Amino acid sequence: MIKRKMITDSILSIIAAAIPILVLQLVILPIIASRLGDIQYGLAVTLISMASLLSLPFGNVLNNIRLLLDGEYQENKISGDFNILLLVGMVTNAIMIIIGTIYYEGGVFFFSILLIVVFSGFNLMREYLIVSFRIKIDYKSILINNVFLGSGYFLGLLLFLYTGYWQFVYLVGAGFSLLYINKKSDLIREPFRKTKFFGKTSYKSGILFISSFIKSILTYADKMLLFPLLGPVAVSVYYAATLMGKMISMTIMPISSVMLSYLAKMEKMKIKIFIQIIVAVTAVGSVGYVVILLISTPILHLLYPNWAEESLKLIHITTATAIVGMISAVIHPIILRFNHINWQLIINGINLVIYVASVFIFYNLYELVGFCLGMLVASVIKLSLMVFVFLLGYHNRQVKARPVE
Repeated sequence: MIKRKMITDSILSIIAAAIPILVLQLVILPIIASRLGDIQYGLAVTLISMASLLSLPFGNVLNNIRLLLDGEYQENKISGDFNILLLVGMVTNAIMIIIGTIYYEGGVFFFSILLIVVFSGFNLMREYLIVSFRIKIDYKSILINNVFLGSGYFLGLLLFLYTGYWQFVYLVGAGFSLLYINKKSDLIREPFRKTKFFGKTSYKSGILFISSFIKSILTYADKMLLFPLLGPVAVSVYYAATLMGKMISMTIMPISSVMLSYLAKMEKMKIKIFIQIIVAVTAVGSVGYVVILLISTPILHLLYPNWAEESLKLIHITTATAIVGMISAVIHPIILRFNHINWQLIINGINLVIYVASVFIFYNLYELVGFCLGMLVASVIKLSLMVFVFLLGYHNRQVKARPVE
């Protein structure tokens, strides 16, 4: 029964994730690209990446920590802590967004800065508050929420066509999502106070935030690095090249969210199940890789005709990177649940060092192609390290569980 519900929830989660992805990637962003041109669109993609880099990690960290610790708060009939941490994240996010937007836009454009601060703040809030559905394992509500999100994107597109500000797409979309979440959840109305768990919750949130921020750097910093290295046109070419791989990986990755909801209630995992998960996800990823290579040419020529040919030169590498990242994302909640939380920081810290080294080494050799190749190398090493950490933890748990003779 539990397996059947987990499969059903995974399907609902995949559909829910696919709605905003397909709306953005196949409809809205190509329209924005055609209106802005390669230079301004490259700047827009860079700013979107920056906003995601700063807002999503903190919201997602609060989401996961709340999910893992909610039972403890409920047992003790205690409420608090999380809205304080949410406010800290909102303020920190706003300060960093202002600095980053001024840097990339090359000046102070007040209205543009305001819009990016607001939509990134909305994203941070919705990323945390949606945990109320995960706690209840209510993936139908997550699906409905993402319908609101996608509908908001379309309304934001109309505002973009009228005003010229692409930021309205993300602001209105996140705003619609928050309206639905706040109607169904009371998390935002929890008391603004510290509890006896504040120190523990803050520590775990801090460790996981640093780890998630490092991981997000590796996810979003590619565009932010390419912008100063090769300019906005290269960002546009690169973004189009990563489009197909990210679509399939972002659609499959919600499985990890479902897994953590169920893993939070489990005490152990057998090595056989872990291996089966890796084999199954690798098989799905391999099929997805072949499919993407077959369909990418007509789709990229349709969506991004101005730079499709240049993007197609990179797609076999960028798609492989996305598939490896997808496998890592699926086993990530297993590492989070069954290994010490400090491993999150160690894994992503090592990965950051390898990422920076491999990207710049290969970039200096082969420029944009080398940049993509360096990312693939770093992704493969991270996946290998994650598997090693789980196996090491599993071995240590088995040793501790053996009776003393």
